Amino acid sequence: MRANGQRRLAAAGAPAAPALPAVPRTAVPAVTYVLFVVMAGGTVPTPVYALYAQRLHLSPPVVALVFAAYAVGILAALLLFGGLSDKIGRRATLVPALAVAVVSSVVFIALPTLPGLFAGRLLSGVSVGLTTGAATAYLRELHPSPPRAALIASVTNMAGLGSGALLSGVLVEYAPSPDVLPYTVLIALLLPGAALVLLPERGAAPRGGGIRPQRIGVPPAVRRPFTAAAVAVFASFALLGLLAALAGNFLAEGLHQHSRLAVGLVAFSAFGSAGAAQLLAVRLAPRTGLVVGMTAVPLGLALILTGLSAASLPAFLCGSVLGGAGAGTSFKSGLALVTSQAAPDRVSELVSGYFVAAYLGLTVPVVGVAVLLAEGTLMTAAGVFAGVVTVLCLGSIGVTAALGNRTPTRRTPP
Repeated sequence: MRANGQRRLAAAGAPAAPALPAVPRTAVPAVTYVLFVVMAGGTVPTPVYALYAQRLHLSPPVVALVFAAYAVGILAALLLFGGLSDKIGRRATLVPALAVAVVSSVVFIALPTLPGLFAGRLLSGVSVGLTTGAATAYLRELHPSPPRAALIASVTNMAGLGSGALLSGVLVEYAPSPDVLPYTVLIALLLPGAALVLLPERGAAPRGGGIRPQRIGVPPAVRRPFTAAAVAVFASFALLGLLAALAGNFLAEGLHQHSRLAVGLVAFSAFGSAGAAQLLAVRLAPRTGLVVGMTAVPLGLALILTGLSAASLPAFLCGSVLGGAGAGTSFKSGLALVTSQAAPDRVSELVSGYFVAAYLGLTVPVVGVAVLLAEGTLMTAAGVFAGVVTVLCLGSIGVTAALGNRTPTRRTPP
């Protein structure tokens, strides 16, 4: 059909569009692999936090701030360089992102100090921020089904985060050099991603131009659905951030579990179930998915609190799985709701605002819980967190229910 269209254009005197290069069979798996490994790097330090805290005498708030540097790096990359791959190309963005991820691991190995931890986490966040947008766009161009490509990107995102924590937990628990080997293995996994240079570009030609910060805006007509989605993703990422940053504290103080593998298993349970839930939520309408997710997150938190009070690791893990599944469902449904409501020329603004809410949720509540841990008891900190997140979930459900049929649908300009 594309060739016939080009012949018709040529017959009419119009220049034919240049034929796109063929897509190698390995293209989609290669880009998916790069996204998976870079995302895995985001949680590799999770089981090592307790070791850093012991060696460097770090309090829970300081550990939480180290974790927060990761989200700062992601937000900086998304807001400053979110459109970089449109300007210089997908490959030209992903290869430097891989290099930044390698440098991040080198910093962790070479500088196991507090400044080194901040620098390593910040660089890791930058690599994730650069990779997420470019890899998602690249998959949409390489895969014959854009919706399926978006699903692959979303699930790979969560699967990578979960797998990084689990792999690191195994290495920290059973292998030598626990503060070096996980990053060495990660570097070895990152290097094959350089094969991306062999893949073709598939989108429009890079258009060049200066780099401008991504504008964020919420048109009045979509403020209600955006609020419902933003509150949901804030609450969802708050739970995921808590388990990624402070699982070691919760397991050691509440369950008397000092296994680094258990820490990795908790993070894997949450992020893995988040990825799996997105596959199961494909057929759910966005508003239905938000309500389901926002119901599951408080229930998961209730199980986590039960596990802490009863010193039960199985209950804690079940809560992580249920809460993670709710977070994954909410994330996918909220993003679908946001992107379906705006005019095409405002989608990137809304998506940027959505991710800002997500990564604020990943960091701000975790720092608050860490402060409560330093000043009070574990159950007090966990209870306050669970109460605040539950209120947010109920608020999101209320706004979603109030949307009714008044939510505007996206209109394509004439």
